[in-house]
Amino acid sequence: MKTLNVAFAVALLATGGAATAQTASDAQCLVVSNAFASQVKEPQAQKVAEASVYFYLGRVANSMTAPQLKALLDAQAKTLTNQNAPGVMNNCAAAIQTKVNLLQSLAPKQATTPKPAAAKPAPTR
Repeated sequence: MKTLNVAFAVALLATGGAATAQTASDAQCLVVSNAFASQVKEPQAQKVAEASVYFYLGRVANSMTAPQLKALLDAQAKTLTNQNAPGVMNNCAAAIQTKVNLLQSLAPKQATTPKPAAAKPAPTR
């Protein structure tokens, strides 16, 4: 019985570590997306950055408190520089695109039958 409890505790700790790493990555994406959304001038890039903010904001755990979130965001902001921020933003956007592709792959395939040609009106005399 003790072995089972220890194994269960280890499993919980292992998954907790993975969740923390994911949260740190998500927090970094949230920080860089927010920066790009407010600073980028190109409209298409701004739309991508804004969508990224909402995507990564939605990944913040409901149980996270404001002080925890602030500490996490502050820590991740320190990892970003002017040199690495564009690459990080590209990686964050690529992760979102992967999720979009996954979702789209679930949609039923639509037949691609050609549309019949529109009937020509009868000539008037």
